[in-house]
Amino acid sequence: MSKIFYKYNPQTLNYERVYPTAKQRIWSVFRHLFIGVIVGAIVFWIVSYKIDSPQEKLLKKNYILLLTQYQLLSKHLDEDEKILTELQQRDEDLYRVMFNADPLPREEDEREHRYDRWLTVPNAKLVIATTQKLDNLTQHLYVQSCSYDELVELIKTKEERIKNIPAIMPLSSKQMNRIGSGFGMRVHPIFGNLRMHTGIDLNAPTGTLIYATGNGIVESADWDGGYGYSVVVNHEFGYKTRYGHCQTMKVRAGQKVSRGQIIATVGSTGTATGSHLHYEVIVKGQYDNPAKYFFMDLSPEEYSNMLYEAENR
Repeated sequence: MSKIFYKYNPQTLNYERVYPTAKQRIWSVFRHLFIGVIVGAIVFWIVSYKIDSPQEKLLKKNYILLLTQYQLLSKHLDEDEKILTELQQRDEDLYRVMFNADPLPREEDEREHRYDRWLTVPNAKLVIATTQKLDNLTQHLYVQSCSYDELVELIKTKEERIKNIPAIMPLSSKQMNRIGSGFGMRVHPIFGNLRMHTGIDLNAPTGTLIYATGNGIVESADWDGGYGYSVVVNHEFGYKTRYGHCQTMKVRAGQKVSRGQIIATVGSTGTATGSHLHYEVIVKGQYDNPAKYFFMDLSPEEYSNMLYEAENR
């Protein structure tokens, strides 16, 4: 109901009704419309941005639940990755070493932008990090599975492999005096220059019996330059042994030998300064410290002392 305005007329001494002009009527309508629009806009903003609808409340609840699940998943993936890393380390440092197996290559993912599609989602860093962890875990599980498959095949030949590994001393400990020269860099006793000593020298009297340190086939038994009379045994599975500076040889090339079988006697042939056996262990073409392979002949204390001497003489 519109308001009615009256104005006092001093001439008639009465209150007379005042009628608004057309301009005033238009302004009044415009003013009311403007105020209505402003109030409506404020109400709409409050309802739209400050008060959640039931659907929005449900979406927010689901979002919080999803975010929590992502965080838990990320934590579990970290724990699983840690366990898998420990298994891989044990595999590389123990199992694969025991069976003389090559380390498996680690495949790197070359797709640098494979996670770009997640950059637009909320909490993109968490989603991308979790996805990366899951992909890495999947890849590492595949690699580790291949590793264990290979080890299973190696275990099938375990008995033969153990017989072939050069795992005893080539001389009787009663006949051996001491280690003359250890494995590693040394000054050559004849030429006087620094060079790699690819085996160890075991001092013993001339004629001391030399034993094959593992089953195998004699690859060569003949004069071999600075080694003098030398016997090389191929033990298969990547292992070879060389017995240098021999006085006499008891085997011939192509002959099968067993661990503990007499194959030669100690001498001082070749570039030797005295009676001793130069003994080498070659693993997949690389020289290794022979003292590491005496574990079947020595007690833990003797083995430790032998390693120390072989590395420090």
